[in-house]
Amino acid sequence: MPKSVLRKTLQGFHPYVPGEQPPDGEGWVKLNTNESPLPPSPRVIQAIKDAAGEALRLYPSPTAAPAREAIAHKFGLDPAQVTLGNGGDELIELCFRAFADSGDHVAFPTPTYPLLEPLCRLHEVAPSAHPTEMFDELPVSLGPDPAPLKFIVNPNSPTGALFDAAAVEAAVSASSGVVAVDEAYVDFAPRSALGLLAGHPNVVLLRTFSKSYGLAGMRIGFALGSREVIEALDAVKDSYNLDRLAIVAAVAAIEDEEHHQKLVGEVVGNREQLAAGLAGLGFEVVPSSTNFVFARPPHPALKIVEALRERRILVRHYDREPIAGWIRITVGTREQQDKLLTALKEIL
Repeated sequence: MPKSVLRKTLQGFHPYVPGEQPPDGEGWVKLNTNESPLPPSPRVIQAIKDAAGEALRLYPSPTAAPAREAIAHKFGLDPAQVTLGNGGDELIELCFRAFADSGDHVAFPTPTYPLLEPLCRLHEVAPSAHPTEMFDELPVSLGPDPAPLKFIVNPNSPTGALFDAAAVEAAVSASSGVVAVDEAYVDFAPRSALGLLAGHPNVVLLRTFSKSYGLAGMRIGFALGSREVIEALDAVKDSYNLDRLAIVAAVAAIEDEEHHQKLVGEVVGNREQLAAGLAGLGFEVVPSSTNFVFARPPHPALKIVEALRERRILVRHYDREPIAGWIRITVGTREQQDKLLTALKEIL
């Protein structure tokens, strides 16, 4: 795109680059984008089929009301404390729209979800990064930072580490603005920050159906928070940000807890096998509370990633400090992981 077309503040802008998505059905072992190894609930598939009829000529509920009510019931909240988005990423972007003025600072620990820095550039705010000395230690400097908006991705991505609950609460308590706790991976972790909602009206929890519900292809995220915070997010969202099929899928997924727990259990069990297999090959492995494993190989990572790709196996490689040379590997099926570990033995 010619520079004369792009607005001046975005000259030289580097957007967030999603993981590679090869065409379906070509035999790739895809362990690079943290998708579920299991399909969604059969009740979700049936709900989508039932909704794919003549009613699609009509707009969906602008508030995704059926999904709000089902999610609120699940978490013991009022529907006014829930809103939904087109995946968790839209909810992150809505936080920028609602809580950060141009010229403000937005604070977060690093390394973390790499979408945050491009969003700072897009919204003309300054990133206030707080480097972590250890992957699982939240920087104590984050709480006193006066930024009106802060993000804590917990469990963190791309490291998979889980920050201490007391440290998260201390950061929230010390913050005068809104703290968005991104819990996209929390269902694979031993605890969440849900209890903070009762005593901290400045907290908003961001969650997704993409990971632990197997619905990455539907793009459904939801936020939990105080009425005031949720009203602010609703004020800046698009009119119809979830379609009819996504709304019924969300309802069916949140109501099928048995399938949800089955999926989570599968991932947690497979995660242990993957971590042990990598450690046995000489990888440095970060203890994970997510559906992926973050590891540093004993030899140059880029060559290993390229060799895996030649074998039609995809993983995610990082080349920016402080995580240059690390690899993020999605927890897959046992068959996928066996293929990966066999390939790594050959390569190494």
